Amino acid sequence: MRAEIDADAVPRSAALATLPPDVQRRCTLAGGDDYELCFTAPAAARAAVEAAGAQAGVAVTRIGTIRALSAPSERPAIAWRDAAGAPLALTLHGFDHFHAD
Repeated sequence: MRAEIDADAVPRSAALATLPPDVQRRCTLAGGDDYELCFTAPAAARAAVEAAGAQAGVAVTRIGTIRALSAPSERPAIAWRDAAGAPLALTLHGFDHFHAD
């Protein structure tokens, strides 16, 4: 599988949204212990997912797409993009609970 993620669509707090865009992106993707449920659903179920979120009073945000690999030689990957769809070369790393410094 290949994931294409819109880094700028990932939800962020109102406080974080007041900071410069590069700081927002860094903090959103690798900066803390904010947890959101992430799941996949087929495109045909998009309206049903949005309706379920609205009924439950829970914000649902589409942040990307998952697709099958197009060739046997293609490797699973995550492609990060900005809001305009331009590729992002991210080298961010979140906290590693298993690494001792």
